[in-house]
Amino acid sequence: MYEYKGAGLPGIFLKNGYTIEETPYGQGVSFEDLDGLHRAIAADIVRQNTPMSGNQFRFLRKEQDLVQEELAGVLRVDVQTVANWEKKGDAEVPGPADVAMRAFYSAFIHIKFGPMTFESAPTVGRHAVFERHDNSWTEAVAA
Repeated sequence: MYEYKGAGLPGIFLKNGYTIEETPYGQGVSFEDLDGLHRAIAADIVRQNTPMSGNQFRFLRKEQDLVQEELAGVLRVDVQTVANWEKKGDAEVPGPADVAMRAFYSAFIHIKFGPMTFESAPTVGRHAVFERHDNSWTEAVAA
């Protein structure tokens, strides 16, 4: 299993969908459908039944290609407020910001790719394992 750190989030592991390669500069890793992996990670964040962390909040903002000032305008808060939420790291963002970001990201995905589904029960915790199956990334089912 590979710990994926490219999302800037702790506790993201991949069962497959990656290749470790030797390069002239040392070991490198390539990923299948990196955009799809990031969408799967974001969907997992939106579906979780625990409060969102500052790191997760920042990840969802960046996945929408928004700068802090743009998100602040959408949420009608000061840009420093968004920065403070993101600086929380692993600590929780306030409830209204958490709910607003989940709704805003869900609407973003709905417009670009269609409705998000919420079939599986949300997991508790800050660790997630993803796998590539049938040409798409999904959260791995616990064995």
